[in-house]
This record gives sequence, C-alpha cells and structure tokens, in this order.
Amino acid sequence: MKNYCNKINGCVLAACIMLAGVSCKKYINEAPISSTYDSKFWTSQQSVEQAAVALYGQLRACLRQDASHFSFGDLTAGQFTTTYHGYWNYNTIQPSQGSNFSYVPYLEGSHKNWSRFYQLAAQCNLILARVPSMSLSAFGNDSTARNKYLGEALFMRAYLYFYITRVWGDPVYITKIYDNVDYGNIPPVARTPEADVLKACIADLQRAAGYLPFSGGDPNKEFRASRGSVYALLAHIYAWLHDYTNAHLACQQVINQGGYTLEPMSSYSNIWSDRLSQENIFSIAMTFNSNDNNFLNAGDNSAWSEAHFDFFSVWLKDSVIDYWNSNCWVANPTLYADSDQRFVTLFYPINASGGDDAGFELMKYANFKYNNPASKQQPYINNNLVLFRLSDIYLLDAEAFAAQGDVGSAVQSLNHTRERAGIGDYSGALDQTDVMQEVVNERGRELVGEGTWFYDLIRTEGYVHNLRDSLGYSPTRVTEKGYYWPIDLNTLFQGDPLLTQNSYWSSH
Repeated sequence: MKNYCNKINGCVLAACIMLAGVSCKKYINEAPISSTYDSKFWTSQQSVEQAAVALYGQLRACLRQDASHFSFGDLTAGQFTTTYHGYWNYNTIQPSQGSNFSYVPYLEGSHKNWSRFYQLAAQCNLILARVPSMSLSAFGNDSTARNKYLGEALFMRAYLYFYITRVWGDPVYITKIYDNVDYGNIPPVARTPEADVLKACIADLQRAAGYLPFSGGDPNKEFRASRGSVYALLAHIYAWLHDYTNAHLACQQVINQGGYTLEPMSSYSNIWSDRLSQENIFSIAMTFNSNDNNFLNAGDNSAWSEAHFDFFSVWLKDSVIDYWNSNCWVANPTLYADSDQRFVTLFYPINASGGDDAGFELMKYANFKYNNPASKQQPYINNNLVLFRLSDIYLLDAEAFAAQGDVGSAVQSLNHTRERAGIGDYSGALDQTDVMQEVVNERGRELVGEGTWFYDLIRTEGYVHNLRDSLGYSPTRVTEKGYYWPIDLNTLFQGDPLLTQNSYWSSH
C-alpha cells in the first residue's frame, strides 16, 4: 500500500503551498505531515478551505494526465481514430485495433496505474477525519459551514472510487488515514468487490446530500460540489448497478430541484467555454488565468496550473490552431443527421494530413488564447472540463425509463436534447430495444468528447449490444469484463502483494 497512502497525507500541507503558487508535485512523494504540524493546521476554516480547494486541483491533475480521461471514455468507444505512433501511441486503444488495453507503450503510468487517485483519496480521508473534531468556533459557530466541507470530501471520495471502478474494476478501497505511527508499516490490502465499493459510495453520497445545498443553477458554483452534483453522481452509480428505479429518483432530484436549464443552441458552446452555463452541474476549471501563479511560474510544466495545452490539444491540429500540432483525434461522426445543429456547431472538416485520415475535428475545446497574441505563440486552451450537466441527466433518466419498459416516458426525456439539436422528436418504433438504442446513440451525439460514451456502452450492454456489434467484443470478453483496463502489476504489486490482475487480462 506504500504506493497509495503513506507518502501522500502531506498533500494537506501542499494545499497551502499550491495556493501560494508553488507546485505540489514534490510533496506528493514526501512522508506524511508530522503530528505536530497536523495539529496546528486543523485550527481554522481558512485551512480547511485550502484543503478543500486542493481536492479539485488534485482531481484535475488525475484526469488530465496523458489525456487519459478522454482515452478512457472516448477513444475506446470508436468515435475517434488516431494514426499518431509517437509518444502517445494511442492506436492500440482503438476498437479498430482490437482495443488491446494490455499494450499501451509509454502510457502505463496513466492508463494502467491508479496511484494518482489514491493521493486524492488520502486528501478526502484526511478532511473527513480531522474536520469533525475541530471546534465549531473555527467555523463561526456555524455547523452548516463545517458540514459543507464534509459534504465536498464525501462527494469527491465517491466520485474517485466510482471513476476507478468504471476504468479498472474492483478498487483497493481505503477510507482511513495513515499517520506517522503507520508510516512504513502499512499492511497490504486486497481489492474490494466493486459492488461493495459502490454501496459505500452511495452511503457517502446520501450523507453528502444532507450537507450540501443545491446551487440553484448558479454557473459560478459549478466548480464546487453541490447537492445537484451529489444526485447526478448517485444517478450514474445506480444506473451502473442497473438499479434504474433509484437512478430515476436521483435524476428527478436534479431535474426538479437543481435549478439547471438547458443551454440554447445559439449559445451551445458556452457549456465548455469560460463563459459558464446554467446547464452545467459540476465542472473542473481549466481556463487560462493570468493570476494563476502556478501557471506564471511553470506554465504547462506545472501539474497545478489551471490551463494546460496538452490535455485538450488531442482534439486540435494546425488546421485550427496555429501551433506545432500536426495530428489530432479524427472523428467520423456517423451518429448525426445532416440537420443536427450539434454536427454543424461541433465538427470541422479536415483533409488527410500529417498521417491522419480525412474526417472531422471536434471543436468543443477550440477556445484558446495565446500568451503572445501578436506572434500567435504559446497557445493555452481556455475551456473547462464538464463532468455533469443537465442534458446528461435527462438522457440518463430516459435510459432508466427504457430499462424499466416505460418507453413513452423514455421518449419524453430523450426529446429534450433532440429538440434542442433541431432533429425533432423521436419517431422510431416504440420498442424497448429500439428506444434504448436511440438513447445510447443520443448520448453519443450529445456527450461526444466528454469522456463518457464508452461507459454508456458498457452499462447498457445487457439491453443492446454495442460492445459486441459496434466494437467487435467477443461474448467472452464481455462476460469476463474485458472492457476494464489491466492494472500495472509491475509497479503496483511491489507495494501491495495482494493485488491481482483483472481476470480477462490475466490470459490475454
């Protein structure tokens, strides 16, 4: 477990340093905070605020590493191809290459190693362990203020464990903190069945719902956890477990109580830009900020700087952005009708060049600035990463209805995004399988490039067969959960000899 826990509780100290403009990176590999410092840190609301803010920066770093968030959720789903065989070497991730997740040269640290998420887990566990014992006077005698931080940590812990589960399957589930007494003596820990982990995540979120308010659709609050993001995450976890009754109830909380509204098609791109949107439920800030000391000191080299060119640059090349990118992930958007306004807004046709096939560039993340505008040098992507938004929840609710056989209600929920896109209401057969397939396809159209569609294909495999029919997965690979990534035992097993490989990849 050394790789997961005993060098990372020092990230609370890093929260303070991060805000002062110094990278947290080196502190991740330091020993835990001494008990003396620890007792001095947890004395004020300001300190807790710093620790809570660090949660979001740490999650940003986790998702951004090697653009893994997009390759996990998008490249594996067959909507994009890349022929670039350099450092990124994503070709073996693509369905056209057999989705051989076991062979990803140079990407073991981001795609097969989950350690970075346990740095975030340690931060959550530390907040949950320390804040309840703090004097209420530190929070102005306001229990609501104190509980808000507990709600954020509970939400974040549930989010990261659900994320691990959808990528690698059974996690190593850690909820305790490791202090100086345990340092160097942490016992190996086996993987926990995903059903047990998700049950614990649901319990965390049910607690968090009582601690956090709805944001009322205030776009300035989309970067912190709220009751809306709690119920959005609950809806996804319940759907993953095929508990569609509770998934629907959670969706309804977001739809009816959250205060969110769909962005009009005329300003659709606002969803991902720095202009904010009342559709967004939870986002990670990734826009350029001239006051970001981490960026000013280290630019793209800082894991803690808000703007990072490399994360979003996989979608763009020289035909759009005047820079060094000669390759991008090329889309073949076959799910869209020509009349679909999303197709018109989101995709830019490109010719074959730089080793890429002809196709389309995705323009969701084409908002960028130049640090040197006159010479168009040093571009910095100026977009936010949206993790939950209202259209996602409408479509997840449609899925819940369809799974339960209520195709009429499923179509009503489905039509919210279809009508906005200008393609009209669903007019196909009112058959459960047909409606579920259309819901899955609509999620592919609406949420393209948002790191989610591959999970949709996995989740609905029992109702439609996209993994088999569209991606060519064998029945054995589906039943053995070969859609989960293998873990890097060469690295992780050294710290935890109880770890086992995912069953499918043990023999492939």
